[in-house]
Amino acid sequence: MKDNDNLLLLSEKGILNSDNQPYSNVPFQNVPVVAGDVYRDQVAVIVDKHEVWTFASGEWHRVADAATRLNCIRWTSDKQLLVSTESARLAWLTDGTLKFIDSFDEVPERKLWTTPWGGPPDVRSLAVSKDGTIYANVHVGWIVRSRDGGKTWKNLREGLDMDVHQVAAHPSNPAVVFAATAEGFYLSKDLGETFTRQNDDMPYRYERACACFPDTDVYLLSTSRGPHGYAEARVYRSEDEGIHWKPVNGLPEGINKNINTFQIIIIRDGNAWLLLRTRLYMRPMIME
Repeated sequence: MKDNDNLLLLSEKGILNSDNQPYSNVPFQNVPVVAGDVYRDQVAVIVDKHEVWTFASGEWHRVADAATRLNCIRWTSDKQLLVSTESARLAWLTDGTLKFIDSFDEVPERKLWTTPWGGPPDVRSLAVSKDGTIYANVHVGWIVRSRDGGKTWKNLREGLDMDVHQVAAHPSNPAVVFAATAEGFYLSKDLGETFTRQNDDMPYRYERACACFPDTDVYLLSTSRGPHGYAEARVYRSEDEGIHWKPVNGLPEGINKNINTFQIIIIRDGNAWLLLRTRLYMRPMIME
């Protein structure tokens, strides 16, 4: 995650800089920081799975302390904070209180949501498009979309694998949304109404992270053998909306753990950052 001046690495030990060292001005170090987002000059993070802190004008403030477990957080286009919680729920953070979104709880397909281990589903990632459309990736339960600021929601299913690991919105084209799933890379050009799988060039289809550069249609994607055992994880790039893929050079061979949701980050200066356990890799947009 990157604010206007610094790269912020969210970790089990707090917020670290690009040298893997803690920032001195952060009041909640040595506890897990599990998710975060940046809106212009403001940062919001989830701390120790239950607290929300924001940073603005050089100061950190704790703005919420929730009884329920928090999973991910996102600024919307109208500068509201949207959080996902355990049991696949969404809530607005307003005046220090979680206001759960009843219309998301009432999505008809909710009864179909599941997990491979039999536990309750979760919202694993959130994305907001250029036009303010909100996407919530349910694990496991496809993608749910709102086009009216969270008032109503639609479960997007056509052509899409159910086991989505990350949803992302194209940084400049609001019609395009894409996803890394357990069965490949899926892309939609109609705001998620229909998806197409796009990754037959790669040896494996199990994927957890995806991203797109802001000023060009160059996509990055992580792949592996699967969720368990030796992953043999790799990163691929595509210049034609995922029809063809080439491996990214310069990364270690034999990566034995999955490159997880949000571990591929693209920032406005045209660089991509990849976090592999305790090492951080940076590559420019023209990377091969």
